[in-house]
Amino acid sequence: MSARKLAGYAALGWIPQALGYVFAPNALAVVAEPFGATVGLGPWSVAGVPFVVAGAFMIVWAVVSHYRDSPDELQLSLPDYLSTRGAYAVSRNPLYLGGALLWAGWAIAWLSIAVVAGAVVLFGFFARIGIPYEERQLRRRHGIAYDDYCRAVPRWISPRGGLRRRSG
Repeated sequence: MSARKLAGYAALGWIPQALGYVFAPNALAVVAEPFGATVGLGPWSVAGVPFVVAGAFMIVWAVVSHYRDSPDELQLSLPDYLSTRGAYAVSRNPLYLGGALLWAGWAIAWLSIAVVAGAVVLFGFFARIGIPYEERQLRRRHGIAYDDYCRAVPRWISPRGGLRRRSG
């Protein structure tokens, strides 16, 4: 394990996630409050906590899974390895799944239609453009191994949990 890899994952693993999935929805809720698109925090906010906790857990699990599967040197471009264990054995997109859970939790906590609208736009973009683009790149890079992975692991989440093993 290299110090550069650990430092890279420490920085790249949480900063974009914190900005996109914690700062952005909360800032949107606060900005929208004077316009009536956010009720604000109150006793109902507790109902959002399970979503926030589940989302944060999924993101941390995904970052740790990627870290464990990655080579010793930090890669800043599209990885040349395919992460299929840990969080990636449950969902092909655990970072997006975790982010969606966080946005849902913040929307509930703030009772904010603005946060709901922001989540629909953001995750609609991811689902229609971002993820298909990433999948094309992964398919081009990993070929049959990626196709097998896609058959074994759902895009979002499997109620069975875990990578299904093929017999034979």
